[in-house]
Amino acid sequence: MGIKRRHFNQYISLLEKHVSTSITDVDGVIVYVSEAFCNLTGYTELELIGKKHNLLRHPDVADEIYRNLWTMITEGKPWHGRIKNLKKNKDFYWVDAYIEPIFDDGAIIGYQAVRQNITNEILFKALTKIDVLTGLYNRNSIEEFAQLFIDEAQRYQTSFSIIMVDLDDFKHINDTYGHPVGDEVLKKLSVIFQDLIRSSDRIGRWGGEEFIILCPQTTYLQAKELAERLRLGFSSHEFKNIGYKTASFGVALFEDEDTIESLIVKADNALYDSKRLGKNRIS
Repeated sequence: MGIKRRHFNQYISLLEKHVSTSITDVDGVIVYVSEAFCNLTGYTELELIGKKHNLLRHPDVADEIYRNLWTMITEGKPWHGRIKNLKKNKDFYWVDAYIEPIFDDGAIIGYQAVRQNITNEILFKALTKIDVLTGLYNRNSIEEFAQLFIDEAQRYQTSFSIIMVDLDDFKHINDTYGHPVGDEVLKKLSVIFQDLIRSSDRIGRWGGEEFIILCPQTTYLQAKELAERLRLGFSSHEFKNIGYKTASFGVALFEDEDTIESLIVKADNALYDSKRLGKNRIS
């Protein structure tokens, strides 16, 4: 009997419901969206037609990604990548997107895109990079960032410094007030530090009561100034029932011969000096 037109229509209807697709004209203005795309974004078809995809743009995504995407497709090449977007309700979602030009007689007349929702995959991977107690990056993540910053410092001859932090007398807090109180101190330190570091810095829990702040494009003196702000910010906070607590700091500057390991050793040695000289100080 063969496949009839109504079977093709059923197939198209199935794609409409389950495959997130869109088509734009040469200026990037949306002219078609599938039902699945509307369900993914929270917008209706009427709200999307006539708009551009920057309606969905998330502020976390760098301009460079969009420039590269637009350059490739306007040159007639397909683009494939992962992008974080915003829904109508301002929730975020991640998609694995494939975008390619539409040609007519050799000329580009528009662009078509197919997307797969990979939000759950991204969130799972993110969780493996986070310290559960503090919500900061874990040790493996910090090591990955440190290598990226070292590569950047070597390639562009920029400064890179790190700050190692250790809470003073933390064992006494746990032994005297209990581990739940100690956990609260660690979490509060994390909040205070995240408020004080710069958006370009990365902070992680190195282990136990030790933390590391990575400071790209930062000189030794700038890192010391940041460490002093962190020291004062933490030591001026009064904890319920246990009063004021302090932390000691070690600052180290990346030099050409350094590796991640040697840089950590330098910061750790400086931290040891702070402990030896009386704690609640920067070395």
